[in-house]
Amino acid sequence: MAVRTSRLLAASSLAALAATPFAAHAQTSQFYTPPKLVKQGSATSPVTGSGAVTIQVFVKKNGTIGTTRVVKSTNHGDDAPALEIARSSTYKPGLKDGKAGDYFYTMKLRFSGNSVVNDTGTSSNQLIQANALIRANKFSDAKTILQSYLASHPSDKDGQALLGVADSYLNDSAGAAAAFDAAGTIPDRFKVVAAKAYADAAVDALKAKNNDQAIALSDKALALQVNVNTLFIRGTAYANAQKYTQAIGDLEKAKAQATGGHADAATLNAIDSSLVTAYLFGGQPDKGLALAQELKRRDPSNTRVDDAIASYYNQQAVAAVKAGRKADAVAMLEKAAQSTPSQAPVLYVQAANLLAQGDKPDWKAVKAEADKALAINASDPHANYVAGIALANQSDTKNAIAYLQKAKANAPASDTQFNADIDTALKKLGAAK
Repeated sequence: MAVRTSRLLAASSLAALAATPFAAHAQTSQFYTPPKLVKQGSATSPVTGSGAVTIQVFVKKNGTIGTTRVVKSTNHGDDAPALEIARSSTYKPGLKDGKAGDYFYTMKLRFSGNSVVNDTGTSSNQLIQANALIRANKFSDAKTILQSYLASHPSDKDGQALLGVADSYLNDSAGAAAAFDAAGTIPDRFKVVAAKAYADAAVDALKAKNNDQAIALSDKALALQVNVNTLFIRGTAYANAQKYTQAIGDLEKAKAQATGGHADAATLNAIDSSLVTAYLFGGQPDKGLALAQELKRRDPSNTRVDDAIASYYNQQAVAAVKAGRKADAVAMLEKAAQSTPSQAPVLYVQAANLLAQGDKPDWKAVKAEADKALAINASDPHANYVAGIALANQSDTKNAIAYLQKAKANAPASDTQFNADIDTALKKLGAAK
């Protein structure tokens, strides 16, 4: 009696390497964080009436102040006290890639009569207190005050914006995004923090495989601040949603910015890994394969790009099978195996299993294909199984049993159907326990 490969293995072989959604990367690089106001100073110069003054303060990496200048004023009589306040304030330096640097801080002051309104842009004592706590890095305390205040003032935009800031620093990206949504127009001083909160929430959406939400959140982040990280996140979400044209656009922009900004190797490799898949499945396979080769030279251990290449060739093989071109499908799988060593055993098994289908399989060709997988991993249970079936159908019962027993010894216990297929084959050969 002829022994055949199981129908289950045959049916599933060409689907084994279906394209996998991109992994959600937390961030490819750290966001720029602007300087923070720690304590607002005071002025001895007289206030000459109501108005608003915007001051640009150069905060050095050691926290000291450099130049200060008025960039906008509705009452120049208030410029002198505004500059005095800016120069007497204390600041926390800005950060980029986790390192302190020399950056500008923008201070907005409002004057009413002969007094100055706090830099929160509000006269509410609770919001002023919450803002002071945020400056002191006491974010939980600030959140408690803000939640209490917003319970009775839910439409207060400043309160919602401050809650967004507190939640962002507490790593509650969903809460921060919701608060910034409620705030509506984000004040300039909060735009960088809000952009990060939306980007972080987009990453969480990616992890939950909610690509549409990830795209929407990334849109909000990019409206506030365009950077490499958020372009990468949205490009990844577009690719997962199989919107490859949009994915390619975002990822190419991310790569251009990263290259121009001298990004680290890990950032560029992550972007290129996503671009490989977007190119392959977005109708630009030549670009995808060329970039994959370049990326593998830079990062030989990158298995993600191997998965993308294997999935692409697998897709082509499926199309060839549906068109009745079995030989072309086998050639595609062999090409994939040669291009992706980490996936080669399963690809050669797929090719062998495909050759085993039909009324009159060439069992020598099936065995030769299985041998290619076994040359890479002699313990591979599926390769041993197909090799055993091929030998059984060439009447080499002794060696067939040896291969099948090795398949049984290495088959995962959780794959009950595969174990049952091996047992059935052994039983037919008279080698059942």
